[in-house]
Amino acid sequence: MEPKKIYEVAIYLRKSRDDSDGEEDVLLKHETALTDLARQNTWRYVIYREIGSSDSIEFRPEFKRLLSDVENDFYDAVVVIDYDRLSRGDKEDRARIEKILKRSHTVVVTPIRVYDLNDEDQELMTDIEGVFARYEYRMIKKRFQRGKKIGARLGHWTNGPAPFPYVYNADVHSLQVDPAKLQTYRFIKDQILSGETCSAVCAELNRRTVPSPKGARWSDSVLYRLIINEVHLGRVVYGKTNGGLHKKRQTAPFKVIPRENWIIVENAHPAVKTPAEHLQIINLLEGRRVQPKHSRHGTYFLSGLLHCGRCGSSLKFQPKENGRTLVKKCQRPGNDGIICGNPGIELEPVETAVFESMRQYETELLQMPADAEEPVLVSERLLQMKEAELERLREGVNRLQDLFVMGDLSKQDYTTRLERLRTLIVKKENEIYQLRDNLDGCTEPTRALRVQRFEAFKSAWKERIEVKERNRLAKLLIERIDYTRGPDGIDVRVQFR
Repeated sequence: MEPKKIYEVAIYLRKSRDDSDGEEDVLLKHETALTDLARQNTWRYVIYREIGSSDSIEFRPEFKRLLSDVENDFYDAVVVIDYDRLSRGDKEDRARIEKILKRSHTVVVTPIRVYDLNDEDQELMTDIEGVFARYEYRMIKKRFQRGKKIGARLGHWTNGPAPFPYVYNADVHSLQVDPAKLQTYRFIKDQILSGETCSAVCAELNRRTVPSPKGARWSDSVLYRLIINEVHLGRVVYGKTNGGLHKKRQTAPFKVIPRENWIIVENAHPAVKTPAEHLQIINLLEGRRVQPKHSRHGTYFLSGLLHCGRCGSSLKFQPKENGRTLVKKCQRPGNDGIICGNPGIELEPVETAVFESMRQYETELLQMPADAEEPVLVSERLLQMKEAELERLREGVNRLQDLFVMGDLSKQDYTTRLERLRTLIVKKENEIYQLRDNLDGCTEPTRALRVQRFEAFKSAWKERIEVKERNRLAKLLIERIDYTRGPDGIDVRVQFR
């Protein structure tokens, strides 16, 4: 067969996962080689550049545009550095590409040969090369993933960009602290530990025009993920999830991996917070996360602290026209669907009982010898709450199975909901595992610090500081308050930190 005359060509550049060159950009090298080839043959060319590692056509916009132009007979040839740059995808993708190339009589040119798919012999060779290219791609991915796991076990950083306030040190494959960023991180940590909310800290950072890790404005979600990150404990954590939720890349379904299967290496790089600080941060943020709206904003003195003594749920407040405030009746339903119904009451007698408990505790604290303190972990309640949530999720699986057996759910709905529940269960199990792990060796504030906080609270109350600040100071003293109302009156139990 006479070789096809070539005049107009499309140069397709694609950076692949296995490309690696520390000296210059891979796409630039390929572009230089292919444009030199076009000039040597006096071909007119148009360049299509693709940056991404997806092997599926649907997630390669430049290649989709190229195929459309080829279908419209714009070019005599497509020029690539290797034939497998066109596709390492599945058989369906390869068949689609080959069909378009054959129907438009467009050849594929590389620096070492020309592929004409309308020639039966060349088509057979192309098929064979395609099989080997796909096999090679799978092996590359496998070696890449294995290399990341081995690196993680050695304490190397293999999880992408270095998290704030670290920078990546390529010489030792590890993280090191950036002194400039560390100052900002310490400010964030100290503010959260003092009782400030993520919103308040973000507002202050944005007021000071301090850039976020990506150079933008700070947001609650960015700061929350940053401050609870275990990497700041000096750990390398690998294998928390599998798959992905990428919109522009075809990946395996997203799945949360149980914590016992994670790779965790301690002392892999310098720590910027202690386990005790990490535990306190988790306590503060998790405690706020489950609170109703008024509690999160600290509208009242006891916002975020008052809980139902029967079921443990957070209680809400309701202001009245006469200026008084009510503690609302508990409306939380139990597993049997029956409302808890712990009766409400005016807030004033509850506050009176709380102040009396505080006076008694302060007296005991002042009489306590400094060397007689016994560290008391206050995270047991949070741990119990998470364990109760986990139990409810597991009960949900049983209820879901009952609905499926009774025919109230289709198989597809059952499978979808079951998978969602299982993901939530694994997440909750991981939270419990982490909390238990952080509890080991962590103690609560010293006697001197508790006395100092009592003095700060009394001073704020005496000077009639705004309610929000009094609420913040109260949360530094009190872990939670359980309220129950019965025929004989009210029972208010205060759990101090």
